[in-house]
This record gives sequence, C-alpha cells and structure tokens, in this order.
Amino acid sequence: MPQKRVLLALFAHPDDETFGPGATLARYAAEGVQVHVIIATDGIAGSVVEANKLEEHEVLAQVRSTELANATVALDITTVWSLPYRDSGMRNTSANQHPDALIQQPLHCLIENLGEYIERLQPQVIMTHDPFGGYGHPDHIRCCEVATAAFHVARQKGPRPNGYRGPQKLYYSASDKRLTRLMVKLMPLFGQDPTAMGRNKDINWVEIAKWETPVTTRIDSRLYYQLRLVASRAHATQFGGGPGWMRLLPKFLRRGMSGFDSYTRAYPEAEAYVEQDLFAGVF
Repeated sequence: MPQKRVLLALFAHPDDETFGPGATLARYAAEGVQVHVIIATDGIAGSVVEANKLEEHEVLAQVRSTELANATVALDITTVWSLPYRDSGMRNTSANQHPDALIQQPLHCLIENLGEYIERLQPQVIMTHDPFGGYGHPDHIRCCEVATAAFHVARQKGPRPNGYRGPQKLYYSASDKRLTRLMVKLMPLFGQDPTAMGRNKDINWVEIAKWETPVTTRIDSRLYYQLRLVASRAHATQFGGGPGWMRLLPKFLRRGMSGFDSYTRAYPEAEAYVEQDLFAGVF
C-alpha cells in the first residue's frame, strides 16, 4: 500500500457527496485516507424543502454552499472544491438551456479542468456518478463522462517526475436493481405512482429499474451510518428524512441497505467476486 492513500470524488450537486456515498467517504477519512470532493454545480435547481422558498439564485447557492461545508466537516472530508457552474436541472427543463449550466460547457474544457485537480491531488482512486445519472439527472451523467475521460487521460501520461503514475481505479455509484424492481412493485400498493416520484414528480422509478448498474463493490459502512445522517441533516434545504420509498421495503432490507454502500468498478474491469475495499490492489 502507498504511504499516502488519496480518494478523489466528483459529484454534481451539494448533497450528492452525502446522500449516496457519505458513509463510505467518512469511513476512508477515518482510516487516514485523504478524501477530496469536487462539486460541479451550485445546486440552484434543487427543490427546497422549507416553506420559505429560496428563489434567488445567489441566496440559494450561498445557503447550499454553507450546507455543503457543514456536511463535509461532519464527514471529515480533507478538502472540498466547488466548480463555477450552474445546476442544469432535470431533463427537459428550462434550466438545461442556461449558458452557465454544467451541460452547456464544452466537454474538453471540463475534462482539462478535472485533469488539473488530478495532477494536483494525485488520487489512486476516483469516484463519481453512474453513466445513467442515478435517476437520469443531466449533471450526474455529465460528471460521469468527465470523470471517466479525465481518468483515462491521466493514466496515459505515465509516471510523473515525483513518482505519481496516475489514478489506478475508477468507481461509479451503483444500486442493486433487484431491490429497485421490488420497490416499483410495492409502490402501487401504497397508492404511489412509481413513474412520478419525488417532490416534483419528475423521477421515474420504472425507467430507473431498467438501467443496469452492476454491483461489483460493497463497502461496509455500518460504523459511519450516523455520520452520514448528521451530514444529511446539514443539507437542510434538501433533506426530507431520507428517501420515502425506503419505507416501503421490509425492515431487514432497510437495515442491510443502510449498512453497506454499493459501487461499480469501472476500471480495471471487475472480477467475478464482490470487492470490499476501494483501495484493494492499489500500490
């Protein structure tokens, strides 16, 4: 194992670092890994839980930036970086067309930008969203495209004068679609439409259930579940007590899901076994 282990995560919005992989990040930080997080957008298009709606761009962006800072402190993140782009919003919304939106930026510029962070921070492991964007969010998809391309560009450079050889492993967030399909079947029994979920009814779980995100890596994060909960509550404008669909699942399934975080190892191609450490095989 190298003396300095470094994990770099690229996520689209403030809260993406917490709601999915938060316990994983907290675990590796506690184990002495340098955990760096890059957030690509300001989260302005995120819906707001509180009744006093924060509609001004500058106001909501500032509030979510503060929430991000508090959440990453709870997770003991080494550094957090925010890129200067606007939240692109969900698919087929007016926010997609804003000139400052992430998805409006030239892809090669974003790849070059992330490449600079890779050279500066020198991670062995990079983590990001899955190619489908979790629930189809354009910013999540763009982050996956950028992180994947920057990862391979950095590897092609070969050894640097300081000995850094580039990133060695790339991970995407993942979920067991068997549970998703079960959830889709249960929703109508509780009077919920699985094609129109979320506060804005713009999340289609039937569609999501068809996307394959193979689980090749399961990280035991049971000791850090409470830290993720604290960090989740720090994102007060977005936190609603956790995903409502989780309450549709049996208690034993909920306990199992809250104790382990799932990922797809995108590079190197995963073996048949289920990996239990993001840094396994790193030198």
